Amino acid sequence: MARDDKSAAVILKGIPEDKRLLDTASLRSSGMAHKLQRNLEDYGWHITIKKTLAYLVRWIYFRQVYRVYGIKLDTIKEPKYSDNHKFTFKLLTPQNLDMIAQVENTAEWLRGQVKERIAAGQLCLVALDGEKVAGFNLINLEQASLILVNRTKKLRAGSAWSEHIAVQKEFRKSGLGAQLRYRIFDVLKSRGIHRLYGGTLRSNTASLNLTRSVGFREICDIHYRKFLSFKIWEFKRVRK
Repeated sequence: MARDDKSAAVILKGIPEDKRLLDTASLRSSGMAHKLQRNLEDYGWHITIKKTLAYLVRWIYFRQVYRVYGIKLDTIKEPKYSDNHKFTFKLLTPQNLDMIAQVENTAEWLRGQVKERIAAGQLCLVALDGEKVAGFNLINLEQASLILVNRTKKLRAGSAWSEHIAVQKEFRKSGLGAQLRYRIFDVLKSRGIHRLYGGTLRSNTASLNLTRSVGFREICDIHYRKFLSFKIWEFKRVRK
């Protein structure tokens, strides 16, 4: 097994279920109306109805495949951009309340949490179009939180975990996602971080295409199944 695969195994295997993540899932259900509105805007009625039915069924049976990826930051160099749309980049502080509110409006599962997370040492890099948050990347330096499969694990020194990356709809396909990644690579390297890990649903092809384009290597899949109160996790290496 390659060194990166061993590192991923240490990060992911044998991780206990985190009750706090289940509490977070309960909080997400309270924002159902907001989620419906967002899905309608992004996908239309047909997909929204399917997603809503799946959400209701998941309380009985739920199945998810989560792909984990990683990158060695020391080998990455930021490419030059054509500057078709100039963004400014900023690491948020707890005092940037308006920008924090915009971040939380983009990712409803983070609502009411971002200020506290930044105060606790997490990094939130935002891309600004004037005063508008066009996208952001939230980084955890302490633990890997795999909320979609209810897992968490303390990180080794020199590693970081990408909690969430998002780009507002009107700025997608502008290359902003890649710019956010390369900017956060530089920030992490300046702080002595050598490896960055993250993950997304295996079905999220847009997110996976972005990770591949900036040099991430896909490491393993976590197959998660829940039937009523019974939960099973299975880890499978990604073979390329």
